[in-house]
Amino acid sequence: MNPADITAAAPARWSRDWAEAWARGWIAAWNARDVDAVLARFADNVEFRSPKAAVITGNGTVRGKADLAAYWHAALGQITVLRFTLDAVNWDGASRTLTIRYIAELGPQRLLAAEILDLDDHGLARIGTALYGAPAS
Repeated sequence: MNPADITAAAPARWSRDWAEAWARGWIAAWNARDVDAVLARFADNVEFRSPKAAVITGNGTVRGKADLAAYWHAALGQITVLRFTLDAVNWDGASRTLTIRYIAELGPQRLLAAEILDLDDHGLARIGTALYGAPAS
């Protein structure tokens, strides 16, 4: 999905196919290490929670797109290998909540992970929560 397509304001776009394309584009942007392309999917006033943010920034909640960009650039600077593999997409159109389940290869770690994203009226993530769990087999 082209980042410009994310904000196309047609209510009919709130479909499972649209959500799956959003997730595939998010995965592709991360795999390209393209922070700008990932950020294009997030609202300016985003609130993002992550246990990795707590380690890198000292705070588990990052507020605002500029601070989110700084966090992600700092994190990528510490990771030599980054590869996400999409496992599943769960979409709740009524609440506009998108959950992306994936395998995260981060350096030597291979983890089960998920992002829970609450989308605004424009299809941009306004609240995000990153969850990292057990080692992936």
